[in-house]
Amino acid sequence: MDDLTSKIFQLIINSGDAKSTAFEALIAAQKGDMDTAHSYICTAKEGLIAAHKIQTELIQKESGGEKQELSLLMVHAQDHLMTSILAKDIIEKMICMQDEINELKKNK
Repeated sequence: MDDLTSKIFQLIINSGDAKSTAFEALIAAQKGDMDTAHSYICTAKEGLIAAHKIQTELIQKESGGEKQELSLLMVHAQDHLMTSILAKDIIEKMICMQDEINELKKNK
C-alpha cells in the first residue's frame, strides 16, 4: 500500500471512529449519563482533529505542487470527514438539549 492510500485509510478510520463515538455520546446523554456523553464528545473531537491533520497534510502537499490523482477512495474519505464533522456538531447541540430535558424531568 502506498503512502497516499495509507493516509486516505487513516482519514476514513479516524473520521468513522469519531462519528461512531459522537453517536455513543448521544446514547449516553439519552440515558442521563452526561459525564460519559461529554467524554465521548471529547474523544470524537480528538478523532476529528487527527483526521483533519491528515487532510491538511494532503492539501498542503497538493498546493505545494505534488499532484494527486483523484480517486473514489479519496472522495469517500472526504465524504466521511465532512459527515463526521457535521454529525459531531449536531450531536453536541442535541446533547445540550437532552441535558435541558433531563433537568426539566428532574424538576417536575
